[in-house]
Amino acid sequence: MEEFEIEFVKLENGIHLFEYQINETFFDFFKNIDINAARVSVKLELNKLDNVLQIFIEGSGILQMTCDRCLGDVIYPVDNDFTVIYNLNAAEDKIEEAHHVNMDLFYVKGNQFSVNVAESIYQSFLTEIPMVKRCDDIENGACNDEMINKIENLESSNEQKLESDPRWDDLKKLLNKEK
Repeated sequence: MEEFEIEFVKLENGIHLFEYQINETFFDFFKNIDINAARVSVKLELNKLDNVLQIFIEGSGILQMTCDRCLGDVIYPVDNDFTVIYNLNAAEDKIEEAHHVNMDLFYVKGNQFSVNVAESIYQSFLTEIPMVKRCDDIENGACNDEMINKIENLESSNEQKLESDPRWDDLKKLLNKEK
């Protein structure tokens, strides 16, 4: 993730622009197994002040994930913005305290000359990943009917097997005796 390393000591005070193209390799680095493919453009605006770095992250593109219902590919459009603030030359005790309190405010040690913005970019996209991923959530999207039918048929055949399996009869008798 060296490409996301920004050496702020070499920058003059003021606004600096950075652009990144992110794919699934980026999400793999953070061990995110939900993202199968990604094409995201990230624009990062860094405003350097004497003791503060204000970073505005804007990202847009698509994330491809697996539908939780039909196991098909579902493509989610993403469009987000996120702000991160780095407090430069912070005292050591403030740094430890900040790690427990807030994710978008970072304290940087006085002997540190660069910051890596990869985690901040990753955090900005975590809010774009839904808890339940379904084809139906996308405009004009629909789950694969063939796969849904196969799953339903498999579930009903499994229920029938459980009911007719003689190995379970003795267990059912035990359960009925307890009642």
